[in-house]
Amino acid sequence: MTYSFTTPQKRPLFNLLDKIWIVLFAFAIVFIFFIFAIYEFRIVLTHSSISGKKEEMMQTAEQIKKSEELYLILLEQSQIAAQFKEKNQNIKNSLKNLFDMTLKTGGISFDSVEQDEFALKLTGVSPTKEMFALLLETPLKSIFDETNTSYYKLNNGWYRFVSISKILGTQDER
Repeated sequence: MTYSFTTPQKRPLFNLLDKIWIVLFAFAIVFIFFIFAIYEFRIVLTHSSISGKKEEMMQTAEQIKKSEELYLILLEQSQIAAQFKEKNQNIKNSLKNLFDMTLKTGGISFDSVEQDEFALKLTGVSPTKEMFALLLETPLKSIFDETNTSYYKLNNGWYRFVSISKILGTQDER
């Protein structure tokens, strides 16, 4: 006996509203995992960028250290060069004054003047040994560490001289 005029139909496990809720819930979960994956990817990129910047910073620090060492070396070399320049300028001025004084007297004449890094060789003619000693040898001894002079008497009574003056060491060795 049936009390209904319609035949019963199978009832679905989920109705339309339940299916919509399940699809929305699944979409929300997928969306949340997608956003999570994006953030994880950005975190990994940030960490790799940070490690790259740290490495770059260490290389820059090493370059700065090398540059500072090079600067100190160049500064030291510059100071040494300035000392050499000053010393050379003093010697040049002293020799110029010496030669000017010799040329003004007119008694001593030079045949050759040879100069290298630590020595000066003068050859020429002087009327007397004393005139050479007074006008040249004494000032040369004040400029150079060692001065040796050899005299050769000429037929006319004058003396040919060869004077070799040397600087024995550098400023640091003294």
